[in-house]
Amino acid sequence: MTVSWDDAVLNIAAEHEDEQHGQPKTYHRRFRFPKSVDDEEITARYNNGIIEVRRPVEVGATVTGTEIEVQS
Repeated sequence: MTVSWDDAVLNIAAEHEDEQHGQPKTYHRRFRFPKSVDDEEITARYNNGIIEVRRPVEVGATVTGTEIEVQS
């Protein structure tokens, strides 16, 4: 598994052996975040099939946007 951070985009890539076909499968996911993240303090941890990535926001940074109501 590889995790990288480049220009406010978190990239996660992993390879998994397809047991049914005996071939490797590669997965890629990209997530875009506000540029106010402290690049030097990003950490990642993998445990029991779950990857946890912490992206500390820079001191004094503000987040803008609109809240979207989730209907149930």
